[in-house]
Amino acid sequence: MQPKPIKRQTLLQRWTFRYVLTLFIGLLTIGLTCIFWIREDTIRERKQSLEQFAQEAARYVTDEKQGEIAVPPGFYEWIDSTQRRYQLPGQFSLSLFDRGGAPVFYKIAPGPPGSQALDIGAKPPSPDRFSAGITGDYYLLNVPVLYKQSPVGTMVIAYAYHDISSVNQNYMLIGSLLLCAGLLGWTIIYLLIWNLRKPVVRLSEALRKMEAGDYDVDVPDHVKEKEIHELLVSFRTLAARLGKLEELRTELLAGVTHELKTPVASIHGLIRAVRDQVVADREAEEFLDISLEQTRRLQHMVTDLLDFNAFASGSIKVRQERIDLGKLLGEIVYQWEQLYQDEGLEIVTDIPDRTCMTVGDAGRIQQIIVNLLNNSRQAFQNGGTIRVALSERSDHGYVIIVRDNGPGIPENEQANIFERYYRGGQKKLAVGGLGLGLTYSRMLATAMNGQLRLAGSSPGNTTFEFLLPGQRPE
Repeated sequence: MQPKPIKRQTLLQRWTFRYVLTLFIGLLTIGLTCIFWIREDTIRERKQSLEQFAQEAARYVTDEKQGEIAVPPGFYEWIDSTQRRYQLPGQFSLSLFDRGGAPVFYKIAPGPPGSQALDIGAKPPSPDRFSAGITGDYYLLNVPVLYKQSPVGTMVIAYAYHDISSVNQNYMLIGSLLLCAGLLGWTIIYLLIWNLRKPVVRLSEALRKMEAGDYDVDVPDHVKEKEIHELLVSFRTLAARLGKLEELRTELLAGVTHELKTPVASIHGLIRAVRDQVVADREAEEFLDISLEQTRRLQHMVTDLLDFNAFASGSIKVRQERIDLGKLLGEIVYQWEQLYQDEGLEIVTDIPDRTCMTVGDAGRIQQIIVNLLNNSRQAFQNGGTIRVALSERSDHGYVIIVRDNGPGIPENEQANIFERYYRGGQKKLAVGGLGLGLTYSRMLATAMNGQLRLAGSSPGNTTFEFLLPGQRPE
């Protein structure tokens, strides 16, 4: 069963939808919270204002001389003006009852018949205590009318709860503010995503060029966002490195083809000459010896390639054991010197007599030192001097220095000598190989928590440093 294809969206479409949805949910939550808070705060304030109005009205209808309720002329006008002063919206009904519960005054609020909260014939609340509560759709307020702290009657106010909680103008203001904030937020999100989209699109185009084999890419340089700038800088570095590696790969194919083709062709010609009896006796033996030498050369190149690939894939492990580095280094130099003592090479060593303990793999250390010595030997035309020194560093580690007085490595080649399959211009012509020696040696050094580096190179002085961690003797 074929999987359902994924519908792709552009960065601008997908991110704009997500952020706008998040903005909408956030503004909606803020709006609902504000509406609830404003509504509750408005109801609380209006209840307090209504209580203050009722207390002032109770004092207004009290006759101080006779000590009873007396409704003064113009009470309706007083109610309207005082209501506006307390900012109480809508209309409410107001009833006055004397001490015996008989109605004295009744103001009916506008509304359909039967909508009043308290009829004239209804039994009034207790005149000696204040009470407030909701009955049906009304907020009822019972306020005692006092004369010298004694109740002389009761005032009952019935206020439609809808009018108390009505904050329509505030709702419109909140809605307008949220709409403006939403439009502003959407605009900001759109502009931000648009600005981020530009370098991403350029990066995508550059990746397509690299996929087609063109590593000369062009990405924006002036980007203010730190993370995007670092991404583009890293991408440019990666593209340059991949271009260099592609160039080295091409050179490798040409080099390997040449390196393998030459000895194979030579072996083929020599063996055929012997088989066809073109040569015989001593000359035939010489041809066979040359063929064996070419075979060993091929075997050496194949072994280097297999070892490098095995180590790079993690198939070969490096032991970590305590080693007397001075003793090991002396043995390595001595054995190597015996092999090439007839080539006019001078080996000078500077190895301390004291114990120099380190942790590593003795066999791998020998591979690294022998490779460095072989590189120095290959650099000479007619003999030269190789100096090998061991010294202790300030951090209790050790450094092995291999220095020769050969022609040196050209400055434009020094940055690439540790790249896999790289061989300098002079070495390509003079020495066969795959260009894996220094790369493999550096990988071995790193695996032993060490470091291999070119300390410097000039005509008459090329120095490599091999750093290893130290360990004090037990």
